[in-house]
Amino acid sequence: MLRIAIAAALLAATPALAQPGPPPGDQARLFLSPSGEPFRGQDGLADWFAGADADKNGALTLAEFRDDAMRFFKVLDADGDGQVDGPENSAYETKIAPEITRMDLGPGGPPGKRPLVRRTDKREPRVGAARFSLINEAQPVRGADADLNQRVSSEEWAKAARRRFEILDTDQDGKLTLDALRPRLAR
Repeated sequence: MLRIAIAAALLAATPALAQPGPPPGDQARLFLSPSGEPFRGQDGLADWFAGADADKNGALTLAEFRDDAMRFFKVLDADGDGQVDGPENSAYETKIAPEITRMDLGPGGPPGKRPLVRRTDKREPRVGAARFSLINEAQPVRGADADLNQRVSSEEWAKAARRRFEILDTDQDGKLTLDALRPRLAR
């Protein structure tokens, strides 16, 4: 009982973690684009795809995918200096997509109140942003920091967009379709 009280006190001391997440079942209403942009609604994947598909032909090319990523980079780069730094990343985690920092207690609530479930698959559990995205990447802004200097340059962001496109383009035909992406959310 003491351990639970200590854990509760620690969570309360961390504002981003202390905030309650959406009710069970509502988490599906959040979708994070491959760059981490949140879309909240009935079909966030379709909303993101429609906005990224600049020529409205039902397929995303690398150029469209990268352009969409760079558009969101400009949102993250609040001071316009060509880098997303620590304070801008903190704004992403606390204001733009705070759900990525919340603990996922799974179905049934906290430990002791939910049934034990044995994992039958060998895949890594999805944490952070990966719970709401097409790619298993816990924090998409930090994930783009290739040189690990705690800042993401526009060049690093563009390279991350290419890498993410290549991950999603499983048949390597140079395009992404909504129907091909949809099954990735079910993982």
